[in-house]
Amino acid sequence: MEKAKQDQLATAEIISTAFQNCLDKGIDPQLIASTALTASLSQLVKTTDKQTAIRIIKRLIGAIEDGKFGN
Repeated sequence: MEKAKQDQLATAEIISTAFQNCLDKGIDPQLIASTALTASLSQLVKTTDKQTAIRIIKRLIGAIEDGKFGN
């Protein structure tokens, strides 16, 4: 497996665990998601640029509209 895919899987696992830990503490899922997205985008803009963040957000909107994040 290529390194980028391994990194993606490792990152997803870490974030999923953190999300579950917050749920276990009774934190509202929408608050967790909003805070995680805000923190992630803030770091992305700091380490790259606004246009990169905008491209990622547009891709995510398309993925949501296409049903890739099913219930």
